[in-house]
Amino acid sequence: MALIFTTLCFIILVWTTIAFCLVEGYGSSRNANLVLETIHGDIYDCVDVYKQPTLLHPMPHKERIKMTIAKELEKQRPVKVKRLQKDENIYFKVEEFWLNKKGCPIGTVPIRRLTQELLQNAKDASLSMANASLVEDIIDFAGISINASPEIKSFTSATARVTLYNPQVNGLGQYSSATIFHQSADNATNFEQIQAGWIVHPKLYGDNRTRLYSHWTTDGGQKTGCYNNICSGFVQLDPTVPIDYAFPKISRPMYDDYELLIQIYKDEDYYLLFQGLFVIGFWPETIFNELRNGSQVVRYGGQAFTPAGEQYSPPMGNGNFEDGNPHTTCHMRQVLYGVGYNQLVQPDESLVQTHQSRCYHEGSQHNAHDDYWDYNFLFGGGGFC
Repeated sequence: MALIFTTLCFIILVWTTIAFCLVEGYGSSRNANLVLETIHGDIYDCVDVYKQPTLLHPMPHKERIKMTIAKELEKQRPVKVKRLQKDENIYFKVEEFWLNKKGCPIGTVPIRRLTQELLQNAKDASLSMANASLVEDIIDFAGISINASPEIKSFTSATARVTLYNPQVNGLGQYSSATIFHQSADNATNFEQIQAGWIVHPKLYGDNRTRLYSHWTTDGGQKTGCYNNICSGFVQLDPTVPIDYAFPKISRPMYDDYELLIQIYKDEDYYLLFQGLFVIGFWPETIFNELRNGSQVVRYGGQAFTPAGEQYSPPMGNGNFEDGNPHTTCHMRQVLYGVGYNQLVQPDESLVQTHQSRCYHEGSQHNAHDDYWDYNFLFGGGGFC
């Protein structure tokens, strides 16, 4: 009974926070220690990590969340040294994203300034994740999934390297993404889910850039959850890589292979790891019920959204699907999942389920066992269906 009461309270707080943000403004300079600009012209406030929008209102177990933040801040200094010692070819370089070439100071986090219109759009976009089952909106997925089994009781991690592309969507309300998922159950309506990856979403961001993103829900998106840190839920930790980070370099078929290495792993809470070095933030396990014990499904692939009334669906991946040729097709490689504490394994091919949807495809899934490709597959399509 207490758990039900806590969950109901959290649902109310989620949308109360969004309403508060819509009135008061998001990333308000009142709480900013420093104002920064990116190479793309986005404006961010460096906000005290304990005063970020997701923590503006009371949350279940808020003091525990603050203790988690404090522990993570202690880890940041040695990790920052490791970043500087890492191979020079690391994809993310602070000086290539922030005009100040540093990012925010430790103890603060970058929160993007959004207009009232973009805040309302973010709320509408979050709700559209649920409305697709009620109206004529369409969510297409092409990729692979693995379900828990007697041998795999639950999943504690999902990770993959995915090529970065910039599919140009055909309407303001559309989006196209490359995503990894943790989900509580495969067919349940009120499923709990965490997803993260890259996305092109003009309505959410106000532009057509390829950006890092995350989304969560505890009821299939019907009443809970949102993108990034728009509502109470995701807690930003990293001072240099924001959750809505716009990638400065994008792949071109046959020329460049810029990649996103993304991982969602469970260590009490669920953490988002970027490029193997940056703990972007976390989702407190207290906002979930089923996912507290790990996920029952992990999914990897492309997802595209077409609102009701729009004639043509958006492209997925890089808009091409050349089965068997990863140099001209969006792909994921080094696909892994966790089955226990710090135990990452490659997918058992007998457990992998493949998914295609309308004009979107998946193919060439196999395990190369070569330490570069390992388990990999292709996905994508031109849309217009």
